Amino acid sequence: MEAAGLKPNIKTYTTLIHGWARASLPEKAMKCFEDMKLAGLKPDRAVYHCLMTSLLSRASVAEDYIYSSIQQICAEMIDAGLTVDMGTAVHWARCLRKIERCGGDLTEALQKTFPPDWNSQNTLDEISGVDREHDDDDDDLLYESDSDGDIDED
Repeated sequence: MEAAGLKPNIKTYTTLIHGWARASLPEKAMKCFEDMKLAGLKPDRAVYHCLMTSLLSRASVAEDYIYSSIQQICAEMIDAGLTVDMGTAVHWARCLRKIERCGGDLTEALQKTFPPDWNSQNTLDEISGVDREHDDDDDDLLYESDSDGDIDED
């Protein structure tokens, strides 16, 4: 590309990173990311999204460089003041569950890039698959409290 006199821009790099991510080659996506920064281009949300999704998809193979890359990307996103949208946060959280069942360093680092309202009940319900809209319809009251505070069975 450069040999033909064309200079890659942020969209060019994003497309390349996305392609390497879809090909399950996060190593090449990271190399492209580093090349982009060396070219003086500032990563945007789309670049970070493609790159992080690629890294998370390969993190279950537990390669040290993948873990360190995830932490590096999180740190850069935090420094840039970038957070992801709720849908991305839910997707990444599901990926994290496959990697760190009870949380850990990656979970802690990645959650710093999640939206501020991440810990709301609705978000937690969405991740766990809980449907609270029908909770009232499912259960009839089995117990009632009478005037003296005792519980009477129906």
